[in-house]
Amino acid sequence: MERLIGWRKFDEWGSAEAIPAFLGELGNGAPTSEMWFGGHPDGPTRILGPGGVPAESLTDFIAEDPQRRLGRGVVFAFGPHLPYLMKLIAPARALSLQVHPTKEIAREGYLREEALGIPRTDPRRTYRDMNHKPEMLYALTDFEALVGFRVPRKARGLLEGLDGRLADAVRRRLRLSTVRGGLRSLVSWLFDGDSLACPEAVAEFCGACERRLAEGCSPSVRTDVMVADLARLHPGDPGIVVAFLMNPVSLRPGEAVYIPPRQIHSYQSGLGVEIMASSDNVVRAGLTQKYVDSAQLVEIAEFSALPPIRLAPEHPTVTTDRFLAPAQEFMLSVTTLVGESGPGVVIPGEGPRLVLAIEGQIELASSGGSTASPKWVSLERGQSVFISAEERVLRARGTGRVLQCASP
Repeated sequence: MERLIGWRKFDEWGSAEAIPAFLGELGNGAPTSEMWFGGHPDGPTRILGPGGVPAESLTDFIAEDPQRRLGRGVVFAFGPHLPYLMKLIAPARALSLQVHPTKEIAREGYLREEALGIPRTDPRRTYRDMNHKPEMLYALTDFEALVGFRVPRKARGLLEGLDGRLADAVRRRLRLSTVRGGLRSLVSWLFDGDSLACPEAVAEFCGACERRLAEGCSPSVRTDVMVADLARLHPGDPGIVVAFLMNPVSLRPGEAVYIPPRQIHSYQSGLGVEIMASSDNVVRAGLTQKYVDSAQLVEIAEFSALPPIRLAPEHPTVTTDRFLAPAQEFMLSVTTLVGESGPGVVIPGEGPRLVLAIEGQIELASSGGSTASPKWVSLERGQSVFISAEERVLRARGTGRVLQCASP
């Protein structure tokens, strides 16, 4: 069992308080958007050495003996590296409209950008590795997001009462097109620089939403408030109209949503834990100052109007809820402890595991392989450990909750 030091990101959309408060730190006023735990080269997690000094990276630790630390099955399926990445994520305002690629799309895009000579860490780079990126979001607080597209009938209902050239054009295109082809055609048209969706028309669209909100006749206060907020942050961005067409998702603490590759989404606010295949491939199309490639997003995104995939937990034990997603690389479980003592309770799981304390004070002990004599390790909220595959049995005691990421 190895204590970890996560790698932090400081994007401007991040919260200045959420992650520092979760870690029990005083914030310095700067936004902290994410904290990564895993082996991705763009965010190297480190082992906490003696005296609290950062030691080798988790990647190097695993590379010393992949068979013991990952297990033969994981090495056979994914190679000698951790197949998943866990993140704390804390948006204080909307992230970009984005999709993640399939493996085939990622490989093609990565090789194309390599051939073009774009350095892997260049801000203009879209494909930073050749992996796909299915992901799950588990809410630690109330969490808001946009996931996938509304059914066109519902989108047309939200357009009622909106005047203006752009609103009329969107209404007409939704009425005349098929579901899948219509949405793709509409979004492509919105991002076309020669279309009616110019900055002035987008501003007119947003103003109409704000007016009906002020007049108390909005069919969706939530949607019109979102449009008004985005208009202040990204004036004239046609991505605002795309966001208008998407499904709003509200998660309460303890709820989870799954984002498959190719599904458009945008996280809005809250604190959560993301679990994903180990990848940093993001194709963006608006609502951001980062590099965007709207044509690439339209090409690879899924445009079926489907409800978001909310995940209901299974209950392998009385203390553990397990969230399974249709992804080979990861699953998530949360174990709740209420004054457990003595030998504690077993946390179900196997293979390499990342464990994060999310509430209270708990103790963990693992056994198996070279750790036949369990030694209890204390964790407070925000502290994390890596459990090697050879440490087959993991026990927990105390009071609180602990989140575990593992391979199915």
